[in-house]
Amino acid sequence: METMNQGVWPREHVAEKLTISTTTLLRWESRGLVKPVRSGDFEGYGPAEIRRVWTILTFHRDLGINLAGIEVILRLRDEMQATHDRLDHLARTLRSTLDEATSAVEPDA
Repeated sequence: METMNQGVWPREHVAEKLTISTTTLLRWESRGLVKPVRSGDFEGYGPAEIRRVWTILTFHRDLGINLAGIEVILRLRDEMQATHDRLDHLARTLRSTLDEATSAVEPDA
């Protein structure tokens, strides 16, 4: 069995641990639901993609959501995360600008 290489788990290992087939993972990859990374001589998944696989399994097995519904949910979730990241960056930039402006107008003590 191949071992984890720099945080990347081989596709076969992920499939075995989550009791799904590698064919299922390959199908999800082809639909763009998960993105494998190449590490050395094998393809596999990093921690974020393994969590994403787990999320897909939860939606499908536990909630009965079909693949089309899962695609929509994941796309919306990704868009929300991107928006959150942009807002966070904007807030940090604004905070920094305000700090600079405040220190420029404060009298020296």
